[in-house]
Amino acid sequence: MTTNLFGEIRTRLGHENQEWSVWVSGMDDIHDRETLGGALNLANELNATFAQMRFNSTSEYDPVMYAVVLHHGYAWTQATEHAHGTDCGVPACGPCSSNRAAPGATTPQT
Repeated sequence: MTTNLFGEIRTRLGHENQEWSVWVSGMDDIHDRETLGGALNLANELNATFAQMRFNSTSEYDPVMYAVVLHHGYAWTQATEHAHGTDCGVPACGPCSSNRAAPGATTPQT
């Protein structure tokens, strides 16, 4: 089975009902987060740690691991979300924020 992180036919790696999470390849672990910022911070820390581990290794056979931010279970990038017509989750994104409900409201701003 081929894993496609991006494109029209994407592989869901996480859980549909979890808005933000981080998937760690190789270990196949999923770490749920409350916000996009929290997921980005965790992925950054993990990827930096994995890079340092790789730099310190003398073996060519060490596993390569990546931390990937997931949005409703799919690999996230702002461009990917826009291509699929979904809200990217970036607070300052003009096109997406105009369709979001105002804080405390249940319907999008108009």
